[in-house]
Amino acid sequence: MKSRFLAALPLFALASATDAALPAIQPFLDQNCMDCHDAEMKKGGLDLSELSTDGADAAALKKWVRVFDRVAAGEMPPPKKKQPSQDAVQDFMAALGGDLVAKSDAQKGTVLRRLNRREYQNTINDLLDVKVNIIDSLPEDGRAHGFDNIGEALSISGIQMLRYMEAAELAINTALNQETRPESTLQRATLDSERNRKDTIGKQWLKRDDGSIVVFNNGGFPSTVIPNLRSKLAGTYKLRVTGYGYQIEEPVVFALITGSFNFRNADNVTHSFHELPVGKSGTVEVTLHLDQGKGIWISPQGLNGPDGHSPTKDGPANYPGEGMAFQEVTLEGPIVTNWPPRGQKLLLGELKLRQLPHGLPPSQAWRAKNPDFKHKYTADSADPAADSRKLLPTFISAAFRRPATPLDTEPYLKLFDAEFAESQDFMASMRTAAIAVLCSPEFLFLKEPAGKLNDLQLAARLSYFLTRSAPDAELLAAKLTQPEVLRVQTERLLKSNTLERFVADFTDGWLNLREIDFTTPDKQLYPEYDELLLDSMLRETRGFITELIQGNLGVANIIHSDFAMLNKRLAQHYGIPGVSGVALQKVKLPPDSHRGGVLTQASVLKVSANGTNTSPVVRGVFVMDRILGMEPPPPPPGVPGVEPDIRGATTLRELLDKHRNMESCNGCHRVIDPPGFALESYDVIGGWRERFRSIDKGEQVKLTVEGRKVRYRLGPPVDAAGELSTGTKFANMSDFQRLLLAGQDRVARCVAEKLLIFATGRPMGFSDRTEIDKLVAQSKAKGHAMRDLIHAVVQSQIFRSK
Repeated sequence: MKSRFLAALPLFALASATDAALPAIQPFLDQNCMDCHDAEMKKGGLDLSELSTDGADAAALKKWVRVFDRVAAGEMPPPKKKQPSQDAVQDFMAALGGDLVAKSDAQKGTVLRRLNRREYQNTINDLLDVKVNIIDSLPEDGRAHGFDNIGEALSISGIQMLRYMEAAELAINTALNQETRPESTLQRATLDSERNRKDTIGKQWLKRDDGSIVVFNNGGFPSTVIPNLRSKLAGTYKLRVTGYGYQIEEPVVFALITGSFNFRNADNVTHSFHELPVGKSGTVEVTLHLDQGKGIWISPQGLNGPDGHSPTKDGPANYPGEGMAFQEVTLEGPIVTNWPPRGQKLLLGELKLRQLPHGLPPSQAWRAKNPDFKHKYTADSADPAADSRKLLPTFISAAFRRPATPLDTEPYLKLFDAEFAESQDFMASMRTAAIAVLCSPEFLFLKEPAGKLNDLQLAARLSYFLTRSAPDAELLAAKLTQPEVLRVQTERLLKSNTLERFVADFTDGWLNLREIDFTTPDKQLYPEYDELLLDSMLRETRGFITELIQGNLGVANIIHSDFAMLNKRLAQHYGIPGVSGVALQKVKLPPDSHRGGVLTQASVLKVSANGTNTSPVVRGVFVMDRILGMEPPPPPPGVPGVEPDIRGATTLRELLDKHRNMESCNGCHRVIDPPGFALESYDVIGGWRERFRSIDKGEQVKLTVEGRKVRYRLGPPVDAAGELSTGTKFANMSDFQRLLLAGQDRVARCVAEKLLIFATGRPMGFSDRTEIDKLVAQSKAKGHAMRDLIHAVVQSQIFRSK
């Protein structure tokens, strides 16, 4: 019934506000709703007598949509109440639905979308051919519907504009700070330094006859920061680590950490994890970007030793524990493939950089007004006015993602002239104009007029969707208003090396993986948790979504799959044998693995829990919102939440059973809780469990992790059974997955809607429903294949219009 009404809604669309529809809907509300939802009762916190009918009131509009949906689904009036006739329901839905369509259409084109900080960084780096990290210097972007690229959440302030100016200046200065192609050098280093020979080797580390230095800890103390190995200039480097595992049965794993390694270690970043072979020399090569002056720390992971032994106590030569043998570390770079960088070509053309004599200002008067001027280079122009009028329009066109008009360029040419009149420095004046361009509304915002998008607007939308940056020359030249051309270009971008940008940004927003570091699991309850596991969790889910796209696999795999993207660390965590190495690989899952699909992945299970316990409510809300596309209602005002018993005496399920006895809570919790119950067999870090862990209640455990006895106890058994609001029961997660597979169209609709939100930078409104339903119906014919679904999203009217 619902789909029939939705298809007919445009016929009833009203141009006026909801109050114009009230004469048609008020009798239905009076007869069927007001007993529970008036000013006196306010059941579920909803008072229809006071609910705003103003189309600009987003919160009220959302409630009216919920009213429509609950009536359409037959949930309201409740079954125990007297039911309205089918004709009355049809008339109500037509009147209210038509008005909601009109309001939704009116809101679509009202919000101007700003580039978020990651898009801004990607765009500037690609435009100027530099690699500067400016994300951390910009204010965090607001989020809506899980994503941080939604126009309504991306405000801008004076402080933010100042940060954009600083970021633009940093990027431009980086492009203009080298007059000749940087020379690549090869640095070699070992741990056999004079200081280490004196303080550490022979006491805690072992020097072997082959010259290698064996360390037996993670390299925090004594430090395994490689002595005197620093990047001389910012750029791309090749790092080679040569060594082997010592007194260890399997390859030794190490973390590659970069940073300044000063006393605060504030800028330390774990870049990646790697492994070296056992007993024989091996070399790992990594390509990475380093800022100037950054060093390298090779940190061994998970080295074990027997209780009662230590390198200091036994002596390194007699210590029987595991170690990593360092032989040599080399750093080669910076490696430059394009010279000069694009930023220099855009801003200077054929002009050459010239180094300024130390302390010599562009002009004494200008320097007096700009005491912070510290640039090393300038560029000489025989005709500054002519060169600026030749170069700036080209730069502006590249920055604005469209051909610049004289009206576009005029303000920046005037700014150049004013700056040059004071400084008499061509490059300083070009720099000032370029910074202004990179902080202008035309650069910062994606300007899309209401209605159908033209070729250039589609190019920007498609590029920021799939590459997270500005469109390249081929995309800007393409006739994207032609569906087949749009399809070809979409496929090209899906095959490009920027796909990982899209997967990371979309997946992290959709599944809330940005919060994976928000909590740290309690070390007493989860001693097996480590940084390698955390890194592997994140890469598993991103790798899984990449596999769905590249293999064009069905959305059903999100619910349950017969494979997973695993490395050895994750496979150990999941109890799956036969997987080796730190690199992700596609692994066919054994039937009894308890794995398969997004909901069984450790990253998702971690972000839907806190550091000590799991909540069926939190996980139920996650499943409803992120997998089923159903927005759960907020709790009624004044109703307290359920606090878990972290001591393990009482399960949260037992507390929720009491909570649901409250009439104001039962209506929502009977929908929210069951998906969370199905996930109760997975703990805070995504491990399988049959009993809850507790701090001091329950049975002691005889188990060691990294040579240490665990301190947690086993509490009550897990109960993963539940009953859906429809009355359908399930015994465990496998049963629940089968129920989800039977209704996989809803999951496909959720994924399509999330893709559309991310692609357009706006929430999907009531008037988008018919188009989304059509898109999902077309997708079903192809098994809801993920790559095809992305193509269908791009071809939709929603994507191709504002």
